[in-house]
Amino acid sequence: MVINMSAMKIMRIGVMGTLRGATYVEQFSNREDSVVTAVCDFNPKSLENVKEIVEEKNIAVFDNFDDFIESGLFDAVMLANYFYEHAPFAIRAMEKGIHVLSECTPALTMAECVELCRTVERTGCKYMLAENYPQMKFNREMKKICDGGTL
Repeated sequence: MVINMSAMKIMRIGVMGTLRGATYVEQFSNREDSVVTAVCDFNPKSLENVKEIVEEKNIAVFDNFDDFIESGLFDAVMLANYFYEHAPFAIRAMEKGIHVLSECTPALTMAECVELCRTVERTGCKYMLAENYPQMKFNREMKKICDGGTL
């Protein structure tokens, strides 16, 4: 199957949280089907992690989530901030019609999870949870040991 890349829509991405999110800014910026258009972080030191690529790619920088989410600069947001902020920020984004990718567990309580699910259903926005810890080296090694029957 051949995919016509010129016919694909380029997804405009905002990244919230640039400490862990710096990797995602780099990854999304290197794809043909996406472009990072904005980043946000409350900590100026964390913004240093993306300073070069932000300047090179002319990416908008925000230090306030409200301004970031109201900017209209992106179709989807990658949440790479503190995990306990994911559900509230995801809900606010989806209420603005913005799709969400959380890079870690998004909620502290079942009630937040329910609210998150109901927001997806109500808004029709896409929400994706992308947990990264299962792929860390120590977890893969533990799986190998368990699968080998030596534990």
